[in-house]
Amino acid sequence: MKLLKITDEDDKDSDEELDQHFDTVKTASIEEIAPEVRDNRSDLKIRGKPVEDFDAVYAEIPENNAVFGRVLLEVIEEKGIRLNYSSTSFFAMSKKNYLYSVLHEKRVSAPKTAVVADEKSARNLENYLKGPLVARKFEQFEESERKKIDTVEDISGFTEGIEYGENFILFQEYSGGGKYRCLIAGEEVISLEDTSEEWAIGKDNLRYSNIPSDIEALVLDAKSSLGFHTAEVLVRDEEVVDVNPNPDLGLYAEISGKDVYKTVSEVMKEGTGEE
Repeated sequence: MKLLKITDEDDKDSDEELDQHFDTVKTASIEEIAPEVRDNRSDLKIRGKPVEDFDAVYAEIPENNAVFGRVLLEVIEEKGIRLNYSSTSFFAMSKKNYLYSVLHEKRVSAPKTAVVADEKSARNLENYLKGPLVARKFEQFEESERKKIDTVEDISGFTEGIEYGENFILFQEYSGGGKYRCLIAGEEVISLEDTSEEWAIGKDNLRYSNIPSDIEALVLDAKSSLGFHTAEVLVRDEEVVDVNPNPDLGLYAEISGKDVYKTVSEVMKEGTGEE
């Protein structure tokens, strides 16, 4: 089976362990790939080689490339090639101001959320949200700051200086409880529990854990609602607090002791006629 891996320019050696599960693997940065439309037909070539030469594509497109990534993935989808996430799911996971709208629309349990684009739009936010809050600042669609705010009165300090444009701030009601990072690969859930006392879900105090069945159902519901095959779902207090399109496979392999790369490869081979 021939696999194409699309990565960030600075991360072209990522997940090399995944390669051993495929007959042929070609890695290309997104800078080397450009969709083109000729005579109303979309084409995609990788260093002169058509994307149709590959059976599956494992993409690791940076979230700040949400728009270009969606277009790129749409072209691949049109060719009937297997992807780890769809164009629509990647766009939703990358555009956090859109992600929670989709989760709430699909009735996936998630924190109550508000998105503000400037200081003025943050006024009277206390009438909509109750503290404590998690505040996340995005610049050019990339997260630049994250902070826990204990009272809604502190909102104004966090929004100071933000102007309407491609920057925005996302506020979510915070609820303490069990914290999990979950790798979803097909129908399999590999969960790591954050055992720290910190409010954020980090990577330094993780242990492999079998999550309760209701939380497993929750993350699979998020998968079904968004439409991806492989991604990372973060859960706090039985709510989906984030979904990341590009999970750190090495982190899950190291802590869980499971053959994560084999699991992901099997998901990529589904529907291609390969085993």
